[in-house]
Amino acid sequence: MPLASGGASARALFAPQFVGTETPATHEAPLADVQWLRMVQAPAPYARENWLATMHEWIRHPERNSSSIRRCEVWAEEAHEGAEGLQYRCIRRLLPRRTQIDRGMLQECAIYTHATHAVVVYTTLRSSDQASEAADPFFLAKRSSADAPQRPDEVPYYHPAVRGVAFHFLVHPHEVPQVCVDFAPFSLADQHDALTENGRLGRTALSLLRLLHQHSYGHATDYTKRVVHDVLVPRDEYQDLYIALRTQYASALLESWREVTDPKKHVFEDLGIAAYLMLLWRDMFPAPAPSDDARRGRRWGQPPGGFVDVGCGNGLLVHILHLEGYAGYGIDARARKSWDLYAEQGTRLTVSLLDAPAILRGDACLPTGSFLIGNHADELTPWIPVLASTRMPTVPHRTPCDAAQLLSATLWFAQRLTKSPDEHAHSKHLAYYAYISRLHMQAGWCMESEALRIPSTKNWALIGRWRVDATGVPGTVPRARQWTALAAHAASLAGAMIAHTGAHE
Repeated sequence: MPLASGGASARALFAPQFVGTETPATHEAPLADVQWLRMVQAPAPYARENWLATMHEWIRHPERNSSSIRRCEVWAEEAHEGAEGLQYRCIRRLLPRRTQIDRGMLQECAIYTHATHAVVVYTTLRSSDQASEAADPFFLAKRSSADAPQRPDEVPYYHPAVRGVAFHFLVHPHEVPQVCVDFAPFSLADQHDALTENGRLGRTALSLLRLLHQHSYGHATDYTKRVVHDVLVPRDEYQDLYIALRTQYASALLESWREVTDPKKHVFEDLGIAAYLMLLWRDMFPAPAPSDDARRGRRWGQPPGGFVDVGCGNGLLVHILHLEGYAGYGIDARARKSWDLYAEQGTRLTVSLLDAPAILRGDACLPTGSFLIGNHADELTPWIPVLASTRMPTVPHRTPCDAAQLLSATLWFAQRLTKSPDEHAHSKHLAYYAYISRLHMQAGWCMESEALRIPSTKNWALIGRWRVDATGVPGTVPRARQWTALAAHAASLAGAMIAHTGAHE
């Protein structure tokens, strides 16, 4: 079917209809002997290939259709040849985000195709947790009726309380194709209210159909994500470490909060930043000699000169890293209410003012080889790349960025905010990100970037791990070409950042 023309959006083309009637089961489906209910349907302004591509992505990434799902583990899978019938089948374990509240769940996913329709069937299976059950690659052959839940309350909250979910793509001659969502309830009588249009299952079906429509239409129109996550730190390892830190520390940190600000925002955000830094350092620095200390900072690599959180504020990030065995401290212009509490547990937090002329002379008193952190450092943020340049153990202590260069960058930043007759003014965010990127390059850093998975709209990290010397990075292109490449990268980075943050504002 040809796509709708005129640049119509997916939302404008979405025309759902609640059905709520019984429908025959797909005979070859695992749940062919139970009653199915057609919940919702809508026209499909895209081809079956686009729909199938989306369904394959959803099987691998269930977190795309539920914010309560962290990810999945595919235990076993099999592909079948042939133009019709069963094409693919797998067993996966859904992993929840809220591990202290929700349990994991096993699920069978199967894809069937025919000349006039295609269907993907999710069969609900029993609960399964990572901590108590290892992945079983032979589960497809071993699965039995005992692995299926018998009551709605046996299904985790984040999943529809039904025996199965079916997604259909239906083709009728001379008609617009239809996409449908069917549920196989445990009991039509007992779940009647939930299966109505305004019931919980009715709303869930509509939400699934809306997402399916958006993703399939996006695939048909070559939609490209504006932001790519997990560039420097693997997603699965980050999620697992974040959950481990949250489970271990969140309750105590929330209960002992002494600041007037919202504790949940700071605690969960800084736990995410700590998890990211720990994994980044693990891959950057060699692991220490084996010891009996179980803390990750004593088993994983960490900066040779420790870390320094410049403008550490309430000191929470420093405290979390200290609890995990990382050497370092935080500095700020004034103490906070929480500092005394954290100091009782050995966290180092110091009142200190940074002297700009000393920074430019390379005389700032920070440990050589330390990793500098600027977490919402505000007016100190532009100084971070300059400070870091003087702390590298392999770099001579010289002025990497003089006052004239800083003034030039600052004037360039101001110019980006003004509007000339032949160009549009940049937003403050775009101009500021590009300004910080420019300072990184002027200070001689190869800049990398990452959109962090933390609960904040201001979630971009700018990271300098390698220097560009006067003649170029050894074994790579000369400095002039490096500068050109980095400038292009900064422009694209700033554009991606503002596109991402603009969606939240």
